[in-house]
Amino acid sequence: MTSGVPHPRDRAQSWADCDADLRRYVEQALAATGLEPSGVYVHGSLAMGCFYRAKSDVDLLVVVREALTPGQRERAARALAERAVKRPILGDLELSVLTERQAAEGKREFEVHYSAYWTEKILAGEYAGPGRDPDLAAHVSVVRQRGVVVSGRPAVDVFGEVSDEDYLGAIEADLRDVDLVAEPYYGVLNACRVLMVRESSQVVSKEEGGEWGIRSLPDEHRPVVEQALRCYRSARPVQANERGTDGHGWDVKALESFRKYVD
Repeated sequence: MTSGVPHPRDRAQSWADCDADLRRYVEQALAATGLEPSGVYVHGSLAMGCFYRAKSDVDLLVVVREALTPGQRERAARALAERAVKRPILGDLELSVLTERQAAEGKREFEVHYSAYWTEKILAGEYAGPGRDPDLAAHVSVVRQRGVVVSGRPAVDVFGEVSDEDYLGAIEADLRDVDLVAEPYYGVLNACRVLMVRESSQVVSKEEGGEWGIRSLPDEHRPVVEQALRCYRSARPVQANERGTDGHGWDVKALESFRKYVD
């Protein structure tokens, strides 16, 4: 399977060697929140060495000592939303602020959450924390096992342990929320990650899941996984409205067959 679109491979980045403008944006965004964290932790692709500038988001968990006031929550969320227009990448921050108690107890509660989905709502005054996010089970699993400590104590001393069942449940729920035709490369790699975790019980990245899929899935599904990896790793710039498909068509029958196999 081929899209007929060139996909020059980008440089895989980690927090330790990421581009200077990206690191500067993250540090300045954190400072703009006005919070005084007791710890900041990177998870996701930037922690696991598979951040690709043209596609990836920056995933962060921020820990504060005490519960925030409504005013502190609003100021922090608005500061992140207002800065998003000047971000140096197509992706955005995905950030949750937890108290030390919330992090330790592992009830998936947060004080503030920010992602691109919330930007306009925050700017319109429609967002209010605190809340609860089942996805934190996956985020905390990555932070404890493969995360990067930007500041603060080791992650295993801050975040409560997550069971294998809760981690798997979180990434399976994320998979169910994805429209494979609208977001094919993300959906295919996420599905491969879920299948790999079910087999190995390891905490893995979407890229690692895709590599596993090429080695392990039936031959008929490998081309769509290979295409998903090429798109994920590609340095070719795309517009925001093209991000889900990497700006080109996909074989819908192949995607539907893959989805049926995964289900």
